[in-house]
Order: sequence, then C-alpha cells, then structure tokens
Amino acid sequence: MKIKECILIEPFICKDDESLVEVAKKLREINIRHIFVVNHDCYPLGIISMTDMNNRVVAKGIDPKTLTAADIMTKPIDLINIEDDVMTTAKEMMNKGRVMNAVVQDDKMVGIITINQLMEKGALK
Repeated sequence: MKIKECILIEPFICKDDESLVEVAKKLREINIRHIFVVNHDCYPLGIISMTDMNNRVVAKGIDPKTLTAADIMTKPIDLINIEDDVMTTAKEMMNKGRVMNAVVQDDKMVGIITINQLMEKGALK
C-alpha cells in the first residue's frame, strides 16, 4: 500500500520569508502547535513549533519583528513521498520517534501523514 492511498491532513503552512509575527498570528488563529515552512514553490523547508518560538525568540529577548520563519525553523525535516510504502514509512517514523511528516509529490507539499493514520491503515499490525 502506498501513502497516496491514505487520507492526508491538509498542511498548515507559511512561507519562509514570512514575518515571525505573521506566523505567530496564524498559529494563534488556528490554535495549532506546529506550522510547516515552505518556499514559494511550496517545497517544505522546515517546521516551527510554539516551543521554537518561545525558546529561540522570546526566552532570548529577540524582537520577533526582525525575524522571518526561515530564521527560527527547525531544519531539515523528513519528507515522505506520496509514492512511498506505508509499512516502510511507519517503521521509519517509529524509529525516529516522529508522529507526523510532510508528504510531497513532484517537490510540492501535498499533505501531512501521522503515525495514527498509518496505524489505521494497518501498517503497524
């Protein structure tokens, strides 16, 4: 079974050159803890969590108005190809302690896959 046979979660994204203040507003509006950072071609470059914002900006007393998403994102991130095997992907995610990964098709982010979704597909039985 391939990843493309799973139901992907729509990715919540921001552009790499987007201001950190705008990123924080997006996170607050949607009430999520992570946002994927993509370039203008929608290729995933990194991820930002609320913890990243706190530890890399607030706790250091850095003015968030001077930063972009690319300045604080965690990179590189693991990418899953939509043609990848579900079982192999699940094993890799478990080995790395990942609960979600970006899914790409033709070098564009098309969704997010979670370990729970893979479990539902029977990959971990």
